[in-house]
Amino acid sequence: MHTRSILTTTIALVALGLVSPLHAQEPTAAAGGSVAQWSIITAGFALAFAAGLAALAQGRAVSAAVESIARNPSAAGEVRGNLLLGLVLIESLAIYVLLISLILFFLKPFGG
Repeated sequence: MHTRSILTTTIALVALGLVSPLHAQEPTAAAGGSVAQWSIITAGFALAFAAGLAALAQGRAVSAAVESIARNPSAAGEVRGNLLLGLVLIESLAIYVLLISLILFFLKPFGG
């Protein structure tokens, strides 16, 4: 089975290598607009993925903290502190993606 996946991957890479010269065209005037459009689409998808995965991570963190406090109520203060630190770090990652998305939306980093 391992040999078959290596063979399939090799064939796919060779096929992509043969097809890639088809896309090697001279840039046109409309290329600047398409880069801006794709940067906006990419920013939107990045923000959606970041928000969704951050929500899942926060849910798992809160779930684990509540279960931990239920098992050992005397450690509630320590668990709560670690939970808040973890939630802040998870949320900061989502905010960083929001910042990058806003830069891609409003500043045209590729179009001059």
